Amino acid sequence: MDGMNEIDGILARYEQELLYFEYTKDELEPLMEDLLGALDAYFADRDDPQVLEGARTLRTQYVTRLAELRPLVEHWVSIRGSNDLAWEAEAAMDDGQAARLQALATREAALGGGRDRFDELQDRIRSLLLVFEEATGS
Repeated sequence: MDGMNEIDGILARYEQELLYFEYTKDELEPLMEDLLGALDAYFADRDDPQVLEGARTLRTQYVTRLAELRPLVEHWVSIRGSNDLAWEAEAAMDDGQAARLQALATREAALGGGRDRFDELQDRIRSLLLVFEEATGS
């Protein structure tokens, strides 16, 4: 593969990485927020069977959706860091590729706050689910 085609491939992976994040975020974030609300409600009132059932149901939905997204997420992880490769190749880019890199970087910057929130939600869910699963045997 010549250098220009290789750069186009790197840029394509960078764009795909951003698309995967946007899609995954759109698919999971509402469910993650609902699950966190249910977990918070459970920890506030562990004796209410309806609250427990609601948390269990949302946990199952979340785990199921994660399993459905697994192939996409695995591919996303495999191309993560494409932005770094693109910046390393910047000096060898033609004007069109450089413009594409700038557009992708602008798009990534716009997603930055969303990425931070998504990561925070994931971290919180991981820790609360461990405690929930241990407490309920779920």
